[in-house]
Amino acid sequence: MAQSHERECAVCTEDFTTPKILPCGHLLCRECVISWMDSKPDAGCPLCRCPIVKQSDGSSSATVDALPTDFVMEALVESARVLSKDHLCCVCEDVRADFICMQCQDMLCSACTKVHKKMSVSRSHDVESVSTVTPERLAASRPALCADHGDKHAKYFCREHRLPVCSACKSHKHKVCRETNYLDDEIKSVQNSLTDLTKNLVEAEQKLEQAIGQVTSSLQEVDVSEQEDMAQVDKVCDRLHKLVEDVFNKLKDKCRKKHLKIRKSLCDVKTGLSNRLGKVTSHKHIVTRAVAVSPRPALIHVTQALTDRVNSLDLSTDLQGEVWAKPLSSVECCQEVVRRIQDELLMLKQMTESEVKFYPF
Repeated sequence: MAQSHERECAVCTEDFTTPKILPCGHLLCRECVISWMDSKPDAGCPLCRCPIVKQSDGSSSATVDALPTDFVMEALVESARVLSKDHLCCVCEDVRADFICMQCQDMLCSACTKVHKKMSVSRSHDVESVSTVTPERLAASRPALCADHGDKHAKYFCREHRLPVCSACKSHKHKVCRETNYLDDEIKSVQNSLTDLTKNLVEAEQKLEQAIGQVTSSLQEVDVSEQEDMAQVDKVCDRLHKLVEDVFNKLKDKCRKKHLKIRKSLCDVKTGLSNRLGKVTSHKHIVTRAVAVSPRPALIHVTQALTDRVNSLDLSTDLQGEVWAKPLSSVECCQEVVRRIQDELLMLKQMTESEVKFYPF
């Protein structure tokens, strides 16, 4: 169930108005995205800083309009708005309403509820207690209406125009359209597509989490390796401290730089994987919500956009192909330094004090 704060835009902190799905999977109002992009040329998502668009040759409004709209969230916001209104009977007006018709979305008192259930046009409607109805259930129960006749139920879906239509429109306006299917069949098709998307997103999320865990483990190994190497360096340099203070410092610096480089590389990998995980998780949340709510016209409009978006996330990448090698130990390097220092000391013993020169290496 979507919490009330999930229906709020992060920029204006108000309920979403025409929510746009950003490439990272976060939602913002259409006007908020436009204002945000106009405020700075390279504006990224205010929640995760991911780029809103890779390149934009046109206006910000045209760019934002090209982003898919989350019609499911739009339906949820409208349903929540209906439930938040004063619970007054739409017929009696000054009488408290304890019930709501899930199809008409009208608030009704007890007396009007009985009449509503007796009328031929509404006797098949579901009337429930207002206190038990959630925005999700209300959004899912909305009847599919014809795009051309808002008061008529849609029975078909025109694939060419991407619109739900009634029988009359199918026979006239959409008579020449190449493919007009039953709306129920189209809904089942997109539900299957959403189920497949959810499966792919869940698998990708698990792989990314596993990969991040492996990187974290590698980072821990780097820390342990650094501690071991530093201890070895201390042991070597303690033996030669008075004579080779400069060598001691250089070994420390070399060891530190080596692990810093490895750590930075691993952190970059982890950051990249975390960004991908954020996108996958955000899209999984959107798809999961769409599957759970399933308002019919909204579901059809958003499914293709979500399918294209998820396909662009490259979920099939083999994360196991990444290699995070454990850094080589510095033990052999330290031993070589000791040998070289010992050789240097033997040479120094053969030289007069005035001729002694120390060559760092």
